[in-house]
This record gives sequence, structure tokens and C-alpha cells, in this order.
Amino acid sequence: MLIEFSVENYLSFKDLNTLTMMEVKAFKEHQESNTFEIGKDERLLKSACIYGNNASGKSNLLDSVDYMKRFVLNSFRDALLEDSELRFPLRKFKLNEKSLNEPSYFEVVFIKNNIKYRYGYELDYDRVVNEWLYRTKSREVPLFIRKGQDFEINNSSFSEGEKLDTKTKENVLFLTLVAQLNGEISNSVIDWFKSLNTISGIHDISYKRYTTGKLKEDEDFKKWVTEFVNFLEITDIAAGEKEVESFELEDLDEENTEEELINIISNLRSLAKKNPKRDELITWHNMFNEDDILTKSVPFDFDREESEGTKKFIHLLGPWYDSLKNGKVLLVDELDSRLHTLLTLKLVQLFHKNNQSNAQIIFAAHDTNLLDKTIFRRDQIWFVEKNQFGSSELYSLSDFKSSSVRKNTAFEKNYMMGKYGAIPYIESEDKLADLIYG
Repeated sequence: MLIEFSVENYLSFKDLNTLTMMEVKAFKEHQESNTFEIGKDERLLKSACIYGNNASGKSNLLDSVDYMKRFVLNSFRDALLEDSELRFPLRKFKLNEKSLNEPSYFEVVFIKNNIKYRYGYELDYDRVVNEWLYRTKSREVPLFIRKGQDFEINNSSFSEGEKLDTKTKENVLFLTLVAQLNGEISNSVIDWFKSLNTISGIHDISYKRYTTGKLKEDEDFKKWVTEFVNFLEITDIAAGEKEVESFELEDLDEENTEEELINIISNLRSLAKKNPKRDELITWHNMFNEDDILTKSVPFDFDREESEGTKKFIHLLGPWYDSLKNGKVLLVDELDSRLHTLLTLKLVQLFHKNNQSNAQIIFAAHDTNLLDKTIFRRDQIWFVEKNQFGSSELYSLSDFKSSSVRKNTAFEKNYMMGKYGAIPYIESEDKLADLIYG
């Protein structure tokens, strides 16, 4: 369970920005459906939606979470490798001279096995500048604090890290080295990062394979998907394998074709020979006779005969099912891309109304139909806007005074009127017309 995430000096975020999933206690709307309890008088949000202009920083926020996860897991993988001149693919804020010479900051607060942790690090291109891990039971205590290559280790609460500071290279996270040597607490933190999933709503190739494989292997998931997609007039769905189509170099005019393209196709042919089959999906639809009487079901080639929206929707169901069943945190960029508003809403409602494992979803969207007081609480709605210096700023609808934003306020109408900011302004329409027509 995610409590909050903070980032500074990464991509378009120059200053420290924090996304929190803690509920605002003063807000009572949708408390039973949209929040869950984590302790005495503490509740977390099941979802958060992020709005903003194009290029405002919505994707960058989600990417920063993914970067933190990938760096932890890659450092975990590389912790015991030999020394190397490793430089991190770090993308600092580029529009400020001072920022380019300062480290990037990442911190996450989360719950794992009913224990609250706060873990973070500051990173430069070739070294870990600072790193820290805190744990809260009755009160928050530091498990370790790292400043460069100087370590303060709590030997009573984090004995697994004792005497390992001298073995930690400056370009490796201390947490991951301890985990590699079977540290119980450190591995628990690593496991939480492994369960943090980020996907794209535009490019579904990353989870297409996962959903197809799960349809082949998990009969319960297949039944769930088949039930879900009835409204698409799909009566059944099946996963199988088919032969990979060959790539014929003979069809190319080699004298007029770039050598690079010939090499690419040659490599594709080689891969096809090594892996002659690939996964495929088949959907089944009802066929009727001239009297509109059902006669049989006919198969459709999923990739060629279903719409792009249908393909994305079904591909999404793999991560959705996995997150809901196993209580994971799912982050989705451009969730509403290629989906009808009601489809997007249905997916979100699964996290609100059919969520027994306290899963969470955080997504970026443009569809303002979702900005509805009947769907979200005020503390679930976030905005990202760039200031005059090109730096992204993250803020919540709950940050506005309660006198101007009440629980029964028309969120969508006010947002489109510009009352919350984070919308595009094009002020040079006359000039644009003059440039076209003179």
C-alpha cells in the first residue's frame, strides 16, 4: 500500500513535489467505497486521478515512480557485480543551472506486512549521495542513514546491515546489497517495489503478453475476462499459438533498399526460425441467420478483426485482475486513451467497489467526464501545471479552500472554466490565422 511519493530535480520537477494517498479527514464523501482503513483513525485512498495540460508533467510524475522502482531493482541485480564505471540514466531538471549540479531526490512511504516504512535516496549520475530507511511501529525509528559512504546503522533494529557498509560501493544502494545477502527487512522492502506496477495506456505491448499468457494459464482469470467482456458481444476468448509469418528478403530490391533495413529484416527472419510460434488471442462472436436466429459462434482473429479500443481494454484486464487480487499498486499513464468514458469509469469502479485486497490505482487522464463528485472525493483529484520557469507543480483539489470547493461542487465545469488551473491556454488565435491566410 502506497502512502506517499516525493520527487525533486527529475524530469520537469525542479522542486520537491509529493503525491499523498492519505485521506483528508475532514472529507466524509465516499469514505466507505473510496478509502480503506490502515490503523486507528487513518485511512488511505483507493485511487488518485491526475489531470493537466499536455506536456505539463503528468507522465513525468508516473515515470519518476517507475524510475525509482527500476533503480532499486537494477541496483539489487548489480549489487554483487565487479566495480565498473556505471553511470545512471538520470534525467535531471534541465532548465535551471543549479539543478544540473544537484542530486535527484526520491522517497516513498508505504505499508508492507502491516508495517510502515519510509525509504528514499538522493542520486547523482555516478553515485548514491544519500540513502535512508525508517520503520514505524509505535513510532518512527531510523534503520539506517547513509551520507555518501558514511553510514549510521541501527544495529538493534537493523542487525542485517551490520558490517556491510564497508562492502557497499558508492554506485550501489545499501538496501539492495543487504537484501542480496538475505536481509529480512531489506527483502521485504524490495518485494514491495516488485509489486509496484506502472503501465502505459497508449502503448499496451508491455502488458499484452502478460494478459495473453495469463489467459492461457489461469482458468479463473479466463472466466473473469469472458464475463467482463460480454457487453462487447464477445461470447468467449481463447489464447493459443500460431506460426510466425516469415520475412522474405527476396521481395526487396536490394540495390534500392537501405542496408540497415535489409539487416533488420534478416534478423527478424532469424528470430522467426528460432521462435516459430507466438501467442495469439481468438475471440468468438454469435452468428445469426436471415431470420435473426442464433446459429453458431464464429472466431475472430483478435489482432486483425477487433477494434483498437477492444484490444486495449482486454489487454488492460491482466494488470487489473492481478492488482485487485493481490493488493498491488497500479500506475497507468493515459488510462482513457482509446476507451469510452463508461469503460474507463468501470475500470476505476473496480478499485472503489470491488476491492477486497486494498489495491490502489493512480492514473493520468484527459477525460473530464470522470471529474465527477459522484465518482471521486476531492482529495483523490490532482493537477499538474508548469510554472513560468518550466517546472511542474503538483497540487490537489483538496488544497483549495473548502469555501470554494465543496463536496457538491461541479468539478468538471469549474476545471474547464480554468478555476483549478492545469488547462491549455492558446492566446494567439488571430496571429495563427494571419500566419495561415495572411
